[in-house]
Amino acid sequence: MTELIDRLRAVAATTQFGPETVREVMANALAEDGDWLDQACQQRDGDPVGKAYPLYRAADGRLSMLAVVFAPGATTPVHNHGAWAVVGTYRGRERDTWYRRLAGDAASSRGQLEEVTSQVSPAGTVTVIPDGTIHAVEALDGQEAVSLHVYGTDIVTQPRSTFDLATGIETPFSPPMSEPDHE
Repeated sequence: MTELIDRLRAVAATTQFGPETVREVMANALAEDGDWLDQACQQRDGDPVGKAYPLYRAADGRLSMLAVVFAPGATTPVHNHGAWAVVGTYRGRERDTWYRRLAGDAASSRGQLEEVTSQVSPAGTVTVIPDGTIHAVEALDGQEAVSLHVYGTDIVTQPRSTFDLATGIETPFSPPMSEPDHE
């Protein structure tokens, strides 16, 4: 894990820093043999939905990384990140469903959503999630899913929203996290 964080920090210090360079680093890390993610970051500790572990947060706020454990069959609320993200599936399979806003006024926090696409990501898959994407994630196959999430922001403090599919209402939220690590 230390090597992955070092590689991400090195990329963040370059002028090419962005989701595609992070995707390459993440793909290389997931191609490595062995179970190299700390077992403590692969546990839900009884949480019925899942748990997020902040693994790295850059002091300048341009880069952060989480390990996320989803319970079997758990689905996240439909949400955004407020920045681009790169997600690497470490263990299990996840379905990522993307939405777009059809109508409404962003200032009113209301607008109907339409499903745009859905993809299933088995272990080893790396997905770039562009800034502005609205999506939901589901753990598949009746098994836990573990994934590594890298963001172009400090995701712990980043303003985010959930979206109600039935009403289109956008609501600010901060997902629960385990104790964060700071650099």
